[in-house]
Amino acid sequence: MFDTIAAIATPPFPGAIGILRLSGPRAIAAASAVFRPACGRPLECCGVHKLVYGTLLGPDGSPIDQALATVSSGPHSYTGEDTAELQCHGSPMVLTLGLEALFAQHVRQAEAGEFTRRAFLNGRLDLTQAEAVADLIDAETPAAVHQAANQLSGSLSRRIGEIYTGLTDLLAHFHAVLDYPDEDIDPFRADTIRIALDRAKAELESLLSTYERGRYVFNGVPCVLIGRPNAG
Repeated sequence: MFDTIAAIATPPFPGAIGILRLSGPRAIAAASAVFRPACGRPLECCGVHKLVYGTLLGPDGSPIDQALATVSSGPHSYTGEDTAELQCHGSPMVLTLGLEALFAQHVRQAEAGEFTRRAFLNGRLDLTQAEAVADLIDAETPAAVHQAANQLSGSLSRRIGEIYTGLTDLLAHFHAVLDYPDEDIDPFRADTIRIALDRAKAELESLLSTYERGRYVFNGVPCVLIGRPNAG
């Protein structure tokens, strides 16, 4: 079982909103320990996927900010685990004190990329989608954003999945004919294999042909400006 992690999920400088994010088996309990809902009920009793208004408490239990909190139960969350999010004002000191309060609840600091890694390990994202998260964060142009967003939505995964499924069906039919020759199974023909393999090859080559364009969209095109000094 994974332990529970927490991290500041917003930039480390003053801003309007600061977010503390948790994931793991103690995420909801830890968030409940450092957040006092204005309604008087414990956070863990306020329901999932709801924004709850209340007070964020520091390491010594004293109020440090007025904030919002929300919790999600696994597997219906980004990481596939129980998760919680505390949304307060974007003061670096408030976020630091809130994080220290969470550490006191047997929660540890998340490693870089660990939330997405857990989403991958728990089957919430496949590898191409996990890579798309990093690409989306690093995107510097509208085209790069759209490309990463499409990959994150599963467009690449679906195309690869269709090719994989077609080849798997082909192999299953092949083995069924070999293993059960007396059964009423459609005969397996060499031209059937050729057509299926040619189709898979064409689809893979089509995917491969998009690689260079994708790299150019994300990384840009190297170029050199050459001319006489001060030529304009």
